[in-house]
Amino acid sequence: RGISLIELLTVIVIIAIMTGFASVSKELIQRQRVASAARELYADLQRARLDSMTKESQGFGVRFESAGSYTIFQFNDCNGDYNYDSNSCAGGGREEIPLMTKTMPSSVELKKTDPFTECDNKVLIFDRFGVPRGGTWGLGMITIVVKNEPDSGLIKCVSVSTNRIREGVWGWDKKEHRDTCIEQ
Repeated sequence: RGISLIELLTVIVIIAIMTGFASVSKELIQRQRVASAARELYADLQRARLDSMTKESQGFGVRFESAGSYTIFQFNDCNGDYNYDSNSCAGGGREEIPLMTKTMPSSVELKKTDPFTECDNKVLIFDRFGVPRGGTWGLGMITIVVKNEPDSGLIKCVSVSTNRIREGVWGWDKKEHRDTCIEQ
């Protein structure tokens, strides 16, 4: 003949619980994408560093092309000046032999130094001793921030210093009194 008040409340509670699971699972998926992308970037940087020290070459590097992709390459110093020149090789090409290009999952972005600065073709090259170098062959210390757009709360980071590469979480550092990459 109809439904009772208890049956109606039961249906409403079930719908509310399912809606809650849907919103939580979406956030978990976004957080997992950021964490996975940061781990993959960390592994690729470690691999480029290891290859530069163990393979016969002038170095290996990573070029951060945009907010959503990067290219791993073998450094090919065409003119022997130990600078990364964008058009010095024959045919006006870059001083790199591309090995692979990685694209971030949808909505995951790469930023340089902080969550708001674009990577703008930033180049990081590891010399044959595994020391990170910039485009002008100076020390190439860098922090790459991996975040979700729009921001879901979790922001991971990968920091490259002269003697190590580390993965961390972007957050407030009590010692330095600023946002930075905090080692996990």
